[in-house]
Amino acid sequence: MKKAALLIMMLSLAAFSQAQNDQAPADTSWKIGGNFGLQFNQAAYSNWQAGGVNSVAGNALLSLFANYQKGKWSWQNSLTLAYGLNFQDTVFNKTDDRIELESRVDWDFSKRWSASALLNFRTQFANGYDVPGERGDSVRISAFLAPAYTLLGLGATYKPNKKFSAFLSPLTSKITIVNDQRLSDNGAFGVDSGSTVRYEIGGYVNMAYKTPIMENIDLQAKLDLYSNYLDGQYKFIDVNSELIIFMEVNKYITANLSLNLIYDNDVLFDDDNDGISDGPRTQFREVLGVGFVYRFGDKKK
Repeated sequence: MKKAALLIMMLSLAAFSQAQNDQAPADTSWKIGGNFGLQFNQAAYSNWQAGGVNSVAGNALLSLFANYQKGKWSWQNSLTLAYGLNFQDTVFNKTDDRIELESRVDWDFSKRWSASALLNFRTQFANGYDVPGERGDSVRISAFLAPAYTLLGLGATYKPNKKFSAFLSPLTSKITIVNDQRLSDNGAFGVDSGSTVRYEIGGYVNMAYKTPIMENIDLQAKLDLYSNYLDGQYKFIDVNSELIIFMEVNKYITANLSLNLIYDNDVLFDDDNDGISDGPRTQFREVLGVGFVYRFGDKKK
């Protein structure tokens, strides 16, 4: 796990370091579009000596954007909705579950710098359980709006080219919502016991990089860092990073490899299921998929 975490961090930072100083002229228009993708996997066995479990898996991803630029002002908006299920031996497991909305307003005061305001909201669609697929004795550990995270920051954005951008905010409000009574009573996700909301003020950095690495293969990396100034928590840095490699087979068929690494000091784990917290953990996810994609509107942001 530590090696995987180190790998994704090194790959993300390496991607950021390759940004070049080529600035394109501003386009004074709306750009609206997105893509919808489906991935499907299936396996079936009958009298198979090596063994195996019948399974069906599917993932759906809807990604939308609406960006506007006029003169020195620009407004960028994106919405990502993703959900996936795996059916294996009469048991359903979640493979993906995301709702993320981001909006940023920029006012350019130099060629590469702009004053910015950013809003980010994240949550999930469905319940999560400590034993995936089980609904009887399994314990619910997350749900819709439990948690939900809202970030509102004021700062500056450095954008030397179309590939790389960095939003730096020394003053960012973070609101954690746990809209589930049992989870809030347990103080899940850092809220006080019985409370459904936690407020934080801290520093926030958001870096994004996207580039083609060879014909029909693109790399996209994102790194979020947040440090809470309150309650002596400034020494802990929350990390949310993502590295995706997109491979386009043709107009409608694609493959992608997605690596996610998350560390949040307020998300505690009970490794032994003994009711006693064993502290935060580095969270890692890897997904490799092949499927159908349909793009609409403007092809590029």
